[in-house]
Amino acid sequence: MDAIKHTIKTDRINLAALEWGNPDGVPVVAIHGWLDNAASFSCLAESLDLSAIRLIAIDLPGHGRSDHRGEGQIYHLLEYVVDVVGAIKALDLKSPVLLGHSLGGIVALLTSVAVPTKISQLILLDSFGPMVDKEDDVALQLKKAISKICFTESRPQKLYQSIEEAINVRLGGFGKISREAARVLLERGLTKTSEGYTWSTDSRLREPSMMRLSESQVRGVMSNVQCSTCLIAGTEGYVSLETSKNSRLGYISKLETHQVSGHHHFHMDGDVDLTAKIINRFLN
Repeated sequence: MDAIKHTIKTDRINLAALEWGNPDGVPVVAIHGWLDNAASFSCLAESLDLSAIRLIAIDLPGHGRSDHRGEGQIYHLLEYVVDVVGAIKALDLKSPVLLGHSLGGIVALLTSVAVPTKISQLILLDSFGPMVDKEDDVALQLKKAISKICFTESRPQKLYQSIEEAINVRLGGFGKISREAARVLLERGLTKTSEGYTWSTDSRLREPSMMRLSESQVRGVMSNVQCSTCLIAGTEGYVSLETSKNSRLGYISKLETHQVSGHHHFHMDGDVDLTAKIINRFLN
């Protein structure tokens, strides 16, 4: 089933989106990872039970085909929560499920805490809470971020003569990914110009976070997740399902965990079918 492309006009910003499935099905808002886009869920959509699901994958601000933040603004993690809630409001969704990969999973988790009565279930793909800093490192992180944001000259977007050239660059980026999966992402992640191809993502997305939460703050946030949560991790991903290695597994009371074969982007080029089966079962 081909995706429907549309724009969600929120109170603050316009978000591009891809939609699959039954308009009357369970609304599932899918949120992609850092520097990815809504197309990252297209492989998974092929295996989900779309007769019962309305899958809406959004491009976060600065990603894919969504608007970039205005001049002088930065990309703060918590502002993405406002964007997701804005999309839910604009679409008038009743008790949607949030499905998030990587950064999108962090945003989905924070959103479920921010508006607990509006989110019915939470599905996290190789994602389980925000990055943290030790208290002694907060000043160093702030110094690093301000130096980059305020005192580093912005560089023009790199230009590529072909999509294949850009794909080769993406293959060396964050999170191991197959060539086929990179091609899917870059169909939405590139902008064609008269001189070649450039990234559609906002270059400011690479600026460091000014401040991160501490682990005790993360525990306080995650312990307030009220909805049923499904965590799916890749065998070669970044999230451990061993309690001895991941104390966060005890933070959420209504949690089920699963592991599937694959790297960080297993929902694109790992065991996609098993991932979809787990999600279908969880939603039912």
